[in-house]
Amino acid sequence: MSGTTNFLKLEETRKKTGAVHPAGTATTAFVQPSATSVTEFPGKKDNDPESPADPDVSVVPVVPVVPVVPVVPLTRGIAAATEEIFSAKRFHLSKATAQIQRAMDPGTILGEQFRILRTRLSLLKKQNGIKTILVTSTVPQEGKSFMSYALAGVIAQEQGKRVVIIDADLRKQGSGREYGLNPDINTIGTAQVLQGTSEFQKSLFKSSNPEFWFLPSGSLPPNPSELLSSPEMEKMLHLAAEKFDWIIVDSPPALALSDPNLIAPLCDAVVFVVRANSTPAKLALEAMNKIGRERICGVVLNRKKQMHSSRHYYQYYNYQKQK
Repeated sequence: MSGTTNFLKLEETRKKTGAVHPAGTATTAFVQPSATSVTEFPGKKDNDPESPADPDVSVVPVVPVVPVVPVVPLTRGIAAATEEIFSAKRFHLSKATAQIQRAMDPGTILGEQFRILRTRLSLLKKQNGIKTILVTSTVPQEGKSFMSYALAGVIAQEQGKRVVIIDADLRKQGSGREYGLNPDINTIGTAQVLQGTSEFQKSLFKSSNPEFWFLPSGSLPPNPSELLSSPEMEKMLHLAAEKFDWIIVDSPPALALSDPNLIAPLCDAVVFVVRANSTPAKLALEAMNKIGRERICGVVLNRKKQMHSSRHYYQYYNYQKQK
């Protein structure tokens, strides 16, 4: 299935409002019919603009559409001991939002969809060697941060996988909120590493169960674009790639800001998040074109209304528990 065909179908799924939405049955413009699925989210919290707003919504797993762009190896060495990278400040997901906890639970439909997403990315890793994933969207409040945070945790549940999530959204307050981290800790993070006032390995936080690492955005700088386009950004990502199996980078939305366009060439692939029945298809296509379709390995359709397949999943899951 070519990238051109996929994106042309996106135009065919527009309602009169122009919003991206499922066409026909369960299939969408981004997903092969055999891969379509349904997921439930809990309701949106008043203080959580990135969390899903609808009680009955879904995540459609990512589908590869075009080849990915590999990271070029760094020519000069970076001195950083493994033990320094992995000895970080601890946090526990018991304080994470309800959405994150449901995504981490393999017994929920939401958790199962994230595992499908993990499987598809793992296949791309085997085929193309991808390791660093940029997650972005067209506009704010499409769920990209929730997607980034949950995906990192679910990948980390695989035995032996070392995962780090880097919050590169240097324009938004509340980094780490999804994990239940105190806002007071967000004084040191990505911005300070790029400014050269803090070291990458000493700025990380570590989740104990499952085990993965998190770099918050830090105190918001006055010049985010300049920092993200600096050589320090490339150095930081290469250092992370040397020490981790997966690097998930949460970036700002792509339509109005240049930040994702600055980071995308430094990553192996881009996962694009689209809010169903909300994001205008024309704007989504424009944002994808800005990033470059050749960089996008797939699209996640978020907040899709619940479909009948969720009922069949619950029937099967309850049957398995009763056996």
